[in-house]
Amino acid sequence: MALRDPHRPLRIAVDATTWAPGRTGVGLYTERLLRAWQQLAYGDQLLLLTNRFADTAAASGLPVYGPAMPVRALWLQTAMPLQLLRFAPDVAFFPNYLAPLLPLPHIPYVLTVHDLAVFLYPETFTFKKRVLQRAALPWLVRRAATIVVPSENTRRDLLRLLPTDPAKVVVTPLAAPPDIGVAPSAELVGQVRRDLKLPERYLLSVGTLEPRKNVVRLIEAFERVATEFGDVQLVIAGGTGWRDQDIQRALRRPELKARIVSVGYVTPDQLKVLYHQALALCYPSLYEGFGLPVVEAMACGAPVLTSRGSSLDEVAGTAALAVDPLDVGAIADGIRRILADPELRQQMRVQGLARAGELSWQRTAEQTRQAITAVLR
Repeated sequence: MALRDPHRPLRIAVDATTWAPGRTGVGLYTERLLRAWQQLAYGDQLLLLTNRFADTAAASGLPVYGPAMPVRALWLQTAMPLQLLRFAPDVAFFPNYLAPLLPLPHIPYVLTVHDLAVFLYPETFTFKKRVLQRAALPWLVRRAATIVVPSENTRRDLLRLLPTDPAKVVVTPLAAPPDIGVAPSAELVGQVRRDLKLPERYLLSVGTLEPRKNVVRLIEAFERVATEFGDVQLVIAGGTGWRDQDIQRALRRPELKARIVSVGYVTPDQLKVLYHQALALCYPSLYEGFGLPVVEAMACGAPVLTSRGSSLDEVAGTAALAVDPLDVGAIADGIRRILADPELRQQMRVQGLARAGELSWQRTAEQTRQAITAVLR
Protein backbone atom coordinates (compact mmCIF):
# COMPACT_ATOMS: atom_id res chain seq x y z
CA MET A 1 0.00 0.00 0.00
CA ALA A 2 1.48 3.36 -1.00
CA LEU A 3 1.18 6.40 1.20
CA ARG A 4 1.87 9.53 -0.81
CA ASP A 5 1.55 11.94 2.13
CA PRO A 6 2.95 10.74 5.50
CA HIS A 7 1.13 13.62 7.21
CA ARG A 8 -2.35 12.52 6.23
CA PRO A 9 -4.45 10.92 9.01
CA LEU A 10 -3.92 7.20 9.44
CA ARG A 11 -6.41 4.51 10.34
CA ILE A 12 -4.63 2.25 12.81
CA ALA A 13 -6.02 -0.86 14.49
CA VAL A 14 -4.44 -1.44 17.91
CA ASP A 15 -4.40 -4.55 20.07
CA ALA A 16 -5.59 -2.92 23.32
CA THR A 17 -5.97 -6.07 25.43
CA THR A 18 -3.50 -4.85 28.05
CA TRP A 19 -5.25 -1.49 28.54
CA ALA A 20 -7.42 -2.58 31.43
CA PRO A 21 -7.76 -1.98 35.18
CA GLY A 22 -4.78 -3.16 37.22
CA ARG A 23 -2.41 -2.65 34.31
CA THR A 24 1.34 -2.71 34.74
CA GLY A 25 4.29 -2.84 32.32
CA VAL A 26 2.91 -3.39 28.83
CA GLY A 27 -0.51 -2.05 29.80
CA LEU A 28 1.02 1.22 30.97
CA TYR A 29 3.09 1.38 27.78
CA THR A 30 -0.05 0.93 25.68
CA GLU A 31 -2.01 3.54 27.64
CA ARG A 32 0.69 6.20 27.73
CA LEU A 33 1.67 5.73 24.10
CA LEU A 34 -1.91 5.99 22.81
CA ARG A 35 -2.75 8.96 25.08
CA ALA A 36 0.27 10.81 23.71
CA TRP A 37 -0.62 9.71 20.18
CA GLN A 38 -4.02 11.37 20.55
CA GLN A 39 -2.21 14.66 21.22
CA LEU A 40 -0.28 14.55 17.94
CA ALA A 41 -1.51 16.89 15.23
CA TYR A 42 -2.17 14.32 12.51
CA GLY A 43 -5.75 13.41 13.43
CA ASP A 44 -5.12 9.65 13.23
CA GLN A 45 -8.01 7.28 13.92
CA LEU A 46 -7.06 4.71 16.54
CA LEU A 47 -9.29 1.62 16.54
CA LEU A 48 -8.93 -0.18 19.86
CA LEU A 49 -9.55 -3.91 19.48
CA THR A 50 -9.74 -6.18 22.49
CA ASN A 51 -11.25 -9.32 23.93
CA ARG A 52 -11.81 -7.44 27.23
CA PHE A 53 -14.42 -5.07 25.85
CA ALA A 54 -15.88 -3.74 29.09
CA ASP A 55 -12.55 -3.58 30.95
CA THR A 56 -10.77 -1.65 28.21
CA ALA A 57 -13.70 0.69 27.65
CA ALA A 58 -13.81 1.48 31.37
CA ALA A 59 -10.04 2.04 31.59
CA SER A 60 -9.53 4.05 28.41
CA GLY A 61 -12.76 6.01 28.03
CA LEU A 62 -12.38 5.46 24.28
CA PRO A 63 -14.46 3.50 21.76
CA VAL A 64 -13.37 -0.13 21.72
CA TYR A 65 -14.45 -3.06 19.64
CA GLY A 66 -14.92 -6.69 20.67
CA PRO A 67 -16.08 -9.35 20.67
CA ALA A 68 -15.43 -10.41 24.24
CA MET A 69 -13.61 -13.73 24.64
CA PRO A 70 -12.11 -15.16 27.84
CA VAL A 71 -8.78 -16.28 26.33
CA ARG A 72 -6.62 -13.57 24.74
CA ALA A 73 -4.46 -15.98 22.71
CA LEU A 74 -7.55 -17.54 21.14
CA TRP A 75 -9.08 -14.13 20.41
CA LEU A 76 -5.84 -12.92 18.83
CA GLN A 77 -5.79 -15.79 16.33
CA THR A 78 -9.51 -15.96 15.52
CA ALA A 79 -11.62 -12.86 16.22
CA MET A 80 -8.84 -10.28 15.79
CA PRO A 81 -8.12 -11.15 12.11
CA LEU A 82 -11.83 -10.91 11.34
CA GLN A 83 -11.96 -7.48 13.01
CA LEU A 84 -9.00 -6.34 10.91
CA LEU A 85 -10.70 -7.46 7.72
CA ARG A 86 -13.87 -5.67 8.82
CA PHE A 87 -12.20 -2.32 9.59
CA ALA A 88 -9.54 -2.48 6.85
CA PRO A 89 -7.02 -0.21 8.63
CA ASP A 90 -3.90 1.20 6.99
CA VAL A 91 -1.83 -0.78 9.47
CA ALA A 92 -2.27 -2.98 12.55
CA PHE A 93 -0.24 -2.24 15.69
CA PHE A 94 0.49 -4.94 18.28
CA PRO A 95 2.12 -3.47 21.42
CA ASN A 96 2.38 -6.75 23.36
CA TYR A 97 4.78 -9.13 21.56
CA LEU A 98 2.16 -11.28 19.77
CA ALA A 99 0.05 -10.87 16.62
CA PRO A 100 -2.14 -13.12 14.45
CA LEU A 101 -0.14 -15.88 12.78
CA LEU A 102 -2.44 -15.89 9.77
CA PRO A 103 -1.19 -13.47 7.08
CA LEU A 104 -3.70 -10.75 6.21
CA PRO A 105 -3.42 -9.39 2.66
CA HIS A 106 -2.85 -5.63 2.36
CA ILE A 107 -2.73 -5.06 6.16
CA PRO A 108 0.89 -4.72 7.30
CA TYR A 109 1.56 -4.91 11.02
CA VAL A 110 3.95 -3.28 13.46
CA LEU A 111 5.02 -5.29 16.50
CA THR A 112 6.47 -4.06 19.80
CA VAL A 113 8.99 -6.44 21.37
CA HIS A 114 9.74 -5.10 24.83
CA ASP A 115 12.51 -7.52 25.68
CA LEU A 116 13.90 -10.98 24.93
CA ALA A 117 13.74 -12.20 28.52
CA VAL A 118 11.70 -15.29 27.61
CA PHE A 119 14.70 -16.48 25.59
CA LEU A 120 17.42 -15.31 27.98
CA TYR A 121 15.73 -16.14 31.30
CA PRO A 122 13.09 -18.77 30.44
CA GLU A 123 13.14 -20.17 33.98
CA THR A 124 11.55 -16.94 35.27
CA PHE A 125 8.38 -17.37 33.18
CA THR A 126 5.28 -19.53 33.32
CA PHE A 127 5.12 -22.57 31.06
CA LYS A 128 2.32 -20.99 29.02
CA LYS A 129 4.26 -17.80 28.30
CA ARG A 130 7.42 -19.73 27.43
CA VAL A 131 5.56 -21.87 24.93
CA LEU A 132 3.59 -19.04 23.32
CA GLN A 133 6.34 -16.46 22.94
CA ARG A 134 9.23 -18.78 22.11
CA ALA A 135 7.19 -20.53 19.44
CA ALA A 136 5.49 -17.49 17.90
CA LEU A 137 8.02 -14.65 18.11
CA PRO A 138 10.53 -15.91 15.52
CA TRP A 139 7.73 -16.23 12.93
CA LEU A 140 6.13 -12.91 13.84
CA VAL A 141 9.42 -11.02 13.79
CA ARG A 142 10.13 -12.28 10.28
CA ARG A 143 6.66 -11.26 9.05
CA ALA A 144 6.36 -7.89 10.79
CA ALA A 145 6.77 -4.84 8.60
CA THR A 146 8.45 -3.01 11.49
CA ILE A 147 9.50 -4.04 14.99
CA VAL A 148 9.50 -1.40 17.72
CA VAL A 149 11.84 -1.91 20.69
CA PRO A 150 12.38 0.39 23.71
CA SER A 151 16.20 0.34 23.91
CA GLU A 152 19.37 -0.28 21.95
CA ASN A 153 20.08 -3.25 24.22
CA THR A 154 16.79 -4.88 23.24
CA ARG A 155 17.55 -4.19 19.58
CA ARG A 156 20.91 -5.98 19.91
CA ASP A 157 19.29 -8.91 21.71
CA LEU A 158 16.59 -9.24 19.07
CA LEU A 159 19.00 -9.16 16.13
CA ARG A 160 21.22 -11.72 17.87
CA LEU A 161 18.50 -14.14 18.95
CA LEU A 162 15.92 -13.66 16.18
CA PRO A 163 17.90 -12.52 13.13
CA THR A 164 15.96 -10.21 10.84
CA ASP A 165 16.53 -7.15 8.68
CA PRO A 166 18.19 -4.57 11.00
CA ALA A 167 16.57 -1.73 9.05
CA LYS A 168 13.11 -2.70 10.27
CA VAL A 169 13.99 -2.69 14.01
CA VAL A 170 13.29 0.79 15.40
CA VAL A 171 14.22 2.04 18.88
CA THR A 172 11.60 4.22 20.58
CA PRO A 173 12.63 4.92 24.21
CA LEU A 174 9.88 5.19 26.82
CA ALA A 175 9.37 7.88 29.46
CA ALA A 176 7.80 8.75 32.79
CA PRO A 177 4.20 10.04 32.87
CA PRO A 178 4.22 13.80 32.23
CA ASP A 179 2.75 14.76 35.61
CA ILE A 180 4.52 12.27 37.87
CA GLY A 181 7.26 14.74 38.78
CA VAL A 182 4.80 17.29 40.21
CA ALA A 183 5.03 17.05 43.97
CA PRO A 184 1.91 15.43 45.48
CA SER A 185 -0.18 17.50 47.85
CA ALA A 186 0.29 17.18 51.60
CA GLU A 187 -3.25 15.79 51.81
CA LEU A 188 -2.49 13.04 49.29
CA VAL A 189 0.80 12.19 50.98
CA GLY A 190 -0.92 11.88 54.34
CA GLN A 191 -3.72 9.76 52.93
CA VAL A 192 -1.35 7.35 51.16
CA ARG A 193 0.91 7.10 54.19
CA ARG A 194 -2.08 6.14 56.32
CA ASP A 195 -3.61 3.76 53.78
CA LEU A 196 -0.36 1.89 53.08
CA LYS A 197 1.03 2.24 56.64
CA LEU A 198 4.27 3.65 55.29
CA PRO A 199 7.30 4.10 57.54
CA GLU A 200 8.90 7.53 57.84
CA ARG A 201 12.12 6.54 56.02
CA TYR A 202 12.19 3.77 53.48
CA LEU A 203 13.80 2.28 50.40
CA LEU A 204 11.37 1.36 47.63
CA SER A 205 11.07 -1.66 45.35
CA VAL A 206 8.53 -1.53 42.49
CA GLY A 207 7.43 -4.37 40.23
CA THR A 208 5.21 -7.40 39.89
CA LEU A 209 6.37 -10.14 42.24
CA GLU A 210 8.05 -12.56 39.85
CA PRO A 211 11.57 -14.05 39.70
CA ARG A 212 13.07 -11.70 37.10
CA LYS A 213 12.62 -8.71 39.43
CA ASN A 214 15.27 -10.22 41.76
CA VAL A 215 13.34 -9.34 44.91
CA VAL A 216 14.81 -12.20 47.00
CA ARG A 217 18.38 -10.96 46.49
CA LEU A 218 17.23 -7.41 47.28
CA ILE A 219 15.71 -8.61 50.55
CA GLU A 220 18.92 -10.49 51.41
CA ALA A 221 20.97 -7.38 50.63
CA PHE A 222 18.71 -5.19 52.77
CA GLU A 223 19.09 -7.66 55.64
CA ARG A 224 22.87 -7.18 55.52
CA VAL A 225 22.61 -3.41 56.04
CA ALA A 226 19.44 -3.22 58.15
CA THR A 227 21.22 -3.10 61.51
CA GLU A 228 23.42 -0.19 60.33
CA PHE A 229 20.38 1.93 59.47
CA GLY A 230 17.84 1.05 62.12
CA ASP A 231 15.28 3.69 61.15
CA VAL A 232 15.09 2.63 57.47
CA GLN A 233 12.62 0.05 56.17
CA LEU A 234 12.08 -1.58 52.78
CA VAL A 235 8.73 -1.02 51.06
CA ILE A 236 7.85 -3.50 48.29
CA ALA A 237 5.12 -2.35 45.89
CA GLY A 238 3.84 -4.81 43.31
CA GLY A 239 1.00 -7.19 42.66
CA THR A 240 1.25 -10.95 42.83
CA GLY A 241 2.79 -12.37 39.67
CA TRP A 242 3.99 -15.91 39.07
CA ARG A 243 6.53 -18.29 40.58
CA ASP A 244 6.72 -15.99 43.60
CA GLN A 245 7.01 -18.68 46.30
CA ASP A 246 10.59 -17.75 47.22
CA ILE A 247 9.63 -14.08 47.48
CA GLN A 248 6.69 -14.88 49.75
CA ARG A 249 8.91 -17.05 51.97
CA ALA A 250 11.47 -14.25 52.26
CA LEU A 251 8.74 -11.77 53.21
CA ARG A 252 7.50 -14.10 55.98
CA ARG A 253 10.87 -14.47 57.70
CA PRO A 254 10.31 -13.41 61.34
CA GLU A 255 13.55 -11.44 61.63
CA LEU A 256 12.52 -9.21 58.70
CA LYS A 257 8.78 -8.79 59.18
CA ALA A 258 9.22 -5.62 61.24
CA ARG A 259 11.52 -4.03 58.64
CA ILE A 260 9.77 -4.87 55.35
CA VAL A 261 6.36 -3.56 54.27
CA SER A 262 4.72 -5.29 51.29
CA VAL A 263 1.87 -3.08 50.03
CA GLY A 264 0.76 -5.08 46.96
CA TYR A 265 -0.52 -3.46 43.78
CA VAL A 266 -0.76 0.34 44.10
CA THR A 267 -2.73 2.95 42.18
CA PRO A 268 -0.94 5.63 40.10
CA ASP A 269 -1.51 8.24 42.84
CA GLN A 270 -0.12 5.90 45.49
CA LEU A 271 2.89 5.06 43.34
CA LYS A 272 3.60 8.74 42.79
CA VAL A 273 3.68 9.35 46.55
CA LEU A 274 5.87 6.28 47.08
CA TYR A 275 8.45 7.60 44.62
CA HIS A 276 8.45 11.15 45.99
CA GLN A 277 8.79 10.06 49.62
CA ALA A 278 11.37 7.28 49.15
CA LEU A 279 15.02 7.61 50.12
CA ALA A 280 15.82 5.68 46.93
CA LEU A 281 14.40 3.18 44.46
CA CYS A 282 16.13 -0.21 44.53
CA TYR A 283 15.59 -1.96 41.19
CA PRO A 284 18.21 -4.73 40.74
CA SER A 285 16.18 -6.59 38.09
CA LEU A 286 17.93 -9.45 36.32
CA TYR A 287 16.88 -8.17 32.90
CA GLU A 288 14.62 -5.47 31.44
CA GLY A 289 13.91 -4.21 27.97
CA PHE A 290 13.67 -0.68 29.37
CA GLY A 291 12.76 -0.45 33.06
CA LEU A 292 9.99 2.12 33.52
CA PRO A 293 10.37 2.35 37.34
CA VAL A 294 13.91 3.67 36.88
CA VAL A 295 12.88 6.70 34.82
CA GLU A 296 9.68 7.19 36.87
CA ALA A 297 11.66 7.36 40.11
CA MET A 298 14.17 9.75 38.57
CA ALA A 299 11.37 12.04 37.41
CA CYS A 300 10.21 12.19 41.04
CA GLY A 301 13.67 13.05 42.36
CA ALA A 302 14.36 9.66 43.91
CA PRO A 303 17.93 8.30 43.71
CA VAL A 304 18.08 4.96 41.89
CA LEU A 305 20.07 1.81 42.48
CA THR A 306 19.74 -0.55 39.53
CA SER A 307 21.47 -3.34 37.61
CA ARG A 308 24.53 -3.29 35.47
CA GLY A 309 23.79 -4.87 32.09
CA SER A 310 20.64 -5.30 30.01
CA SER A 311 19.00 -1.95 29.28
CA LEU A 312 18.93 -0.53 32.79
CA ASP A 313 22.26 1.27 32.86
CA GLU A 314 21.56 2.41 29.27
CA VAL A 315 18.29 3.99 30.42
CA ALA A 316 19.72 5.47 33.62
CA GLY A 317 23.01 6.65 32.11
CA THR A 318 25.31 8.04 34.77
CA ALA A 319 22.40 9.17 36.96
CA ALA A 320 21.97 5.86 38.81
CA LEU A 321 24.20 3.59 40.87
CA ALA A 322 24.54 0.35 38.88
CA VAL A 323 25.53 -2.94 40.54
CA ASP A 324 25.83 -6.62 39.64
CA PRO A 325 22.27 -7.98 40.19
CA LEU A 326 23.59 -11.51 40.90
CA ASP A 327 25.86 -10.33 43.73
CA VAL A 328 24.00 -9.80 47.00
CA GLY A 329 27.08 -8.16 48.49
CA ALA A 330 27.25 -5.65 45.65
CA ILE A 331 23.57 -4.77 46.07
CA ALA A 332 24.12 -4.35 49.83
CA ASP A 333 27.16 -2.13 49.26
CA GLY A 334 25.14 0.04 46.86
CA ILE A 335 22.34 0.44 49.39
CA ARG A 336 24.89 1.29 52.07
CA ARG A 337 26.51 3.97 49.91
CA ILE A 338 23.19 5.66 49.16
CA LEU A 339 21.92 5.59 52.75
CA ALA A 340 25.21 6.75 54.29
CA ASP A 341 25.83 9.71 51.99
CA PRO A 342 23.22 12.52 51.81
CA GLU A 343 25.41 14.44 49.36
CA LEU A 344 25.45 11.44 47.00
CA ARG A 345 21.67 11.20 47.22
CA GLN A 346 21.33 14.88 46.32
CA GLN A 347 23.73 14.52 43.40
CA MET A 348 21.76 11.50 42.14
CA ARG A 349 18.48 13.43 42.45
CA VAL A 350 19.79 16.26 40.27
CA GLN A 351 21.25 13.92 37.66
CA GLY A 352 18.13 11.75 37.66
CA LEU A 353 15.80 14.68 37.08
CA ALA A 354 17.95 15.78 34.15
CA ARG A 355 17.99 12.29 32.65
CA ALA A 356 14.21 11.81 33.01
CA GLY A 357 13.68 15.22 31.39
CA GLU A 358 15.37 13.98 28.21
CA LEU A 359 12.52 11.50 27.60
CA SER A 360 8.84 12.08 26.81
CA TRP A 361 5.84 10.07 25.64
CA GLN A 362 5.16 12.68 22.96
CA ARG A 363 8.52 11.84 21.44
CA THR A 364 7.79 8.12 21.79
CA ALA A 365 4.47 8.53 19.99
CA GLU A 366 6.05 10.61 17.23
CA GLN A 367 8.84 8.08 16.70
CA THR A 368 6.36 5.19 16.66
CA ARG A 369 4.22 6.97 14.08
CA GLN A 370 7.29 7.63 11.94
CA ALA A 371 8.05 3.91 11.99
CA ILE A 372 4.52 3.17 10.83
CA THR A 373 4.52 5.75 8.02
CA ALA A 374 7.82 4.31 6.84
CA VAL A 375 6.04 0.96 6.48
CA LEU A 376 3.29 2.50 4.39
CA ARG A 377 5.70 4.38 2.17
